[in-house]
Amino acid sequence: MVTKWTAPDTGDHIPIDALTFRRLASDFASFLDTAWWSAMIDLGDTSIAEFAASVAQRFPQDLLIPAAYDEADRTARKDGQFIAIFARKPLLEAMNHTGNEFGVRNVHLGMVTSEDWLDHDAAPGELPDIEVAPGTVVMGMIDDGLAIAHELFRASRETTRVEYCAVLPTPPDTSAGDATQGRILRKDEIDTYLHSLTYSDLLDEEAFYARTGQTDLAQGKFSPVSLRRSHGTHIMGIAAGFDPDITETGRPIICTVLPPRVVEDTSGISLLPSLCLALQLLSKQASRFKCGGHPVPLVLNFSFGNFSGPHDGTSEVARLLEQFITDDPAQKRWMTLPSGNGNLARSHAVLQFDEADRQEISLDLRVLPDDKTASHVELWMPYSEQSPPPNYVSVTVTPPFGPESATVEARQGQIQMLHDSDGRVIATLLYTFEPLPTARGLITLAIEPTASLKPDTPLAPSGRWKITTRPKVIAPYEQIDVWIRRDETLPGYRPGGRQSFFDNACYERFGPLGRPLPVDPPDDPCPVRRAGMLSGFAGGTSPMVVAGYTAQNHQLSDYSAAGPMTHTPMTPEPSRNGPDASALADESLVRWGVLSAGSRSGSYVRLDGTSVACPRVARLASDKITHWPSTARDWLAHAASEHPFELPPDTGETRTGAGGVDIQVDWRKNAAK
Repeated sequence: MVTKWTAPDTGDHIPIDALTFRRLASDFASFLDTAWWSAMIDLGDTSIAEFAASVAQRFPQDLLIPAAYDEADRTARKDGQFIAIFARKPLLEAMNHTGNEFGVRNVHLGMVTSEDWLDHDAAPGELPDIEVAPGTVVMGMIDDGLAIAHELFRASRETTRVEYCAVLPTPPDTSAGDATQGRILRKDEIDTYLHSLTYSDLLDEEAFYARTGQTDLAQGKFSPVSLRRSHGTHIMGIAAGFDPDITETGRPIICTVLPPRVVEDTSGISLLPSLCLALQLLSKQASRFKCGGHPVPLVLNFSFGNFSGPHDGTSEVARLLEQFITDDPAQKRWMTLPSGNGNLARSHAVLQFDEADRQEISLDLRVLPDDKTASHVELWMPYSEQSPPPNYVSVTVTPPFGPESATVEARQGQIQMLHDSDGRVIATLLYTFEPLPTARGLITLAIEPTASLKPDTPLAPSGRWKITTRPKVIAPYEQIDVWIRRDETLPGYRPGGRQSFFDNACYERFGPLGRPLPVDPPDDPCPVRRAGMLSGFAGGTSPMVVAGYTAQNHQLSDYSAAGPMTHTPMTPEPSRNGPDASALADESLVRWGVLSAGSRSGSYVRLDGTSVACPRVARLASDKITHWPSTARDWLAHAASEHPFELPPDTGETRTGAGGVDIQVDWRKNAAK
């Protein structure tokens, strides 16, 4: 039962990241004071070595820097860099404070990692160059459930095109000593397994994935590779799959398998620590491939997204991806990202207060029952050059059958916590400030799960939560962007998260014929919007962002997210309004999705979404990157005119980008040009 809201005394400790604060302050975290957590930190004007030395003075046993960072990485002093680390709770709490002594500007908390799954003695290995033939392009992939033994990723029946695969969700191979987390599989080892486990020209794939650490049914460890279809295998099949009878494709593969836990629970366990480590590992490997002493190009596909974030091009994930793209100036690197599938998710609202009618605006947040993951709502303030920024608005929250909270204003130190009848925290409302280059205030509502299989877990009530925003120092032309963080469980995982959504009565879901409206009605006064649902990962300047269309009716798929982005003076150039172009995501309204590799050789399955549209672009890009003189986004705009798929002219660039791109995928004939 909901009882009361309180304002805890945090003293001078002003948290930087709201989700990290909530997770470390939870009752669950109190049992994990000595456990290791994965985290990504935004390190200021200092080196990794200087940061580690500073930490060692107060927390000598609480920091582990992965072996993925070699001596050159650790001594390089940069004006800001993202680092994946493993740390214990006391250090994480100390870093997640404004003005901390370690030069940390932000902290994103990943998952709790077992001590047995970390190799504290791992050290960087030698990385000799790999000489390749002219025309070679390296294909990179970061995803979950990569069935690397599928025939589409082999050079022959018993040899692989996968030159490097980092399997993060498995205990490290301490005999190799080259990985702090997970296990590194290289081509020679993969080929050995392919040869030894092939009988009568058939590979024992169950044994292969058991040997490589991707499945361990005896330990009850879940892996999407165990299923008939897995997201990562399907995506990599589109981007880099070729029949093994094609003896030379010139498309070696490097990839990283993400832990299922960070994919399964998207609500509070940040993907960023695992993504940061994956990008660091692949960056080192990509630079090894040389032709005549010069690095060959790389095309990386990352078919993930999120609803939350500032959506102005300054988010940490956008800057992390830019950090990877520019890490080796001698190597041309292109990246493809999906525009996102949240167009109809009712997870975005825009609040504007007219000068003449400066009344409060309420949002009805529908929190679903049987939701085993936390729900988060982010209210992003406008950008301001003032320090501290203006107190734009005040916010109160009323839970179902509970009292209204005290007011939380847009200024430092503002926090309210909702308790149940046992005194446990079930919701938190607090203000934080996202530092430069975002420079925007953020009010976050964090709601605990409404259901759990664990006894004595604090549970929030399901139903309608009312979020009321009142104007203070905000101009009529300024707006508050509100986002619900994605927390639904993805297909293939055991049921857990159920997506919260805005349920305001003014939102028009359906058109006159009963079909969902893919765009907002003209002059719609409702604050809940479809426009602007472009993935929070897709705001950077360099990646190619791809929407999805349906082939039969020549329409954008209803779920394909649109722009525009929020533009601020800090938005990097060239900025974007929406996706760069659109590719096939569905055959028709009945034959949803597209065919690609299943989890076992010889199998082909369907998946839909913008996730399956962007690897088609990655595949075509691998044929063009070597000789294209300009940027990736310029090339994609050109490809939309060179390989057009006609879309309705009234569909604006915020949904389609430069237009539809017709890209055929034939695994048997499409050898590298």
